[in-house]
Amino acid sequence: MNGEARFERFVLRRFEKGLRTGRILPPLIFVMLMLDFAFAAVMRLVDKKDYPTYGEALWFATQTVTTVGYGDVAPTTSVGRFFASVMMLTGFAFLSVITGIVASSLVARTSGRPHAPGEYEGLERRIAELEGD
Repeated sequence: MNGEARFERFVLRRFEKGLRTGRILPPLIFVMLMLDFAFAAVMRLVDKKDYPTYGEALWFATQTVTTVGYGDVAPTTSVGRFFASVMMLTGFAFLSVITGIVASSLVARTSGRPHAPGEYEGLERRIAELEGD
């Protein structure tokens, strides 16, 4: 196995462990915040007419990334609308992932312990053997 495949397996294992334990949530929230600030900067650069200050751009980016969308400010340029669309899709995806992590973490805690992927393979095989007899 080459180094790239080993690294990929390592990253996937760490990601799965982070999902199971819920410890991946703070880094995901941090990334979402950084995306919010970055999108605000982009909106300020590409649509200065609609967003004359960084604060207004940050307000728009925050309400867009969080999918609140008050509608009090909206881009009017094609480039601004393109980046707003990217923000909407990114925000929706991130919030979906975060919601899923929180829900699965709560379920795992209330059921006693998180379940590992493939944990029941041996049990399923044994049931199949018993049913075949």
